[in-house]
Amino acid sequence: MIPVASDRRADWPSHPYASRDSLHEHDMWVAEGLTHRYPTKVLAELLSTCPQYCGHCTRMDLVGNSTPAVDKLKLTLKPVDRYDTHITYLKAHPGVRDVVVSGGDVANVPWRNLETYLMRLLEIETIRDIRLATKALMGLPQHWLQPDVVEGLERVARTAARRGVNLAIHTHVNHAQSLTPLVARAAQTALDVGVRDVRNQGVLMRGVNATSADLLDLCFALQGEAGILPYYFYMCDMIPNAEHWRVPVWHAQQLQHDIMGYLPGYATPRIVCDVPFVGKRWVHMLTDYDRERGISYWTKNYRTSIESADLAALDKRYAYYDPIDTLPEAGQDWWHTHRDD
Repeated sequence: MIPVASDRRADWPSHPYASRDSLHEHDMWVAEGLTHRYPTKVLAELLSTCPQYCGHCTRMDLVGNSTPAVDKLKLTLKPVDRYDTHITYLKAHPGVRDVVVSGGDVANVPWRNLETYLMRLLEIETIRDIRLATKALMGLPQHWLQPDVVEGLERVARTAARRGVNLAIHTHVNHAQSLTPLVARAAQTALDVGVRDVRNQGVLMRGVNATSADLLDLCFALQGEAGILPYYFYMCDMIPNAEHWRVPVWHAQQLQHDIMGYLPGYATPRIVCDVPFVGKRWVHMLTDYDRERGISYWTKNYRTSIESADLAALDKRYAYYDPIDTLPEAGQDWWHTHRDD
């Protein structure tokens, strides 16, 4: 989790095409903090702080404060005004049925404010799924065990069940050693008060979990010990200073192959690549792959909110890039020659 300079590669600390908002989520804001990237789903970023700041964070351009070296995006509206713009947009777009409530981390939103926001979402008849994104379930499970949070979560869960809305918590655990009895207790408490599912969205990271043994250990611990459903493992996004963590697509494909058959089907995680301008794709869904230069090509079947007028968007191929140090010598030589293109 911690970005240690000595861990970084001296030759390729960042990929030439890395960017702080590698998924262009800010470009797809339809209101401050509301990303409309998929046809029926939105991401609601309620705040820009988190109990933990991960070196591999896909939202590193928004989450956390600016530094002398990095001027970050900022949420400028008052929270109440920001939330109002979200609700107004969702009421006006009934095609959206799924809201991921995130940030930052929802654990940093005062519970009273978060509960009010969730209840307002539940008043919109077209919303059928609400997912609360919180690494704090692992990193600060005490938060989710506070009486006011537990009681409030139960009120939200009962309302969701009564209105036929699926309420889930999505957390972020990358290694079995991060699962403690307190994490299991927090997950079970959420299930006990009526949350439909607690799921894990991990990140593949070299040196942490990018072996079949480590992934299976984690999944067995999640499913068997903590009551958390293994859901996704993302390939680490193309953000600066993350090359030492990223794995190539072929490695992710091999991992998906190697973990099949050991877990129940419903608890076998999907390994996905979040391709810029495309979205999540299972790692075997690429259309072409130049293994020597580490460039995979992907297609998509919908337009994002910034492509409504781009009639050619569905005919394009979109590139994703493997970490350069994993390429054969000829591929590395090519990138050394073209690194400034």
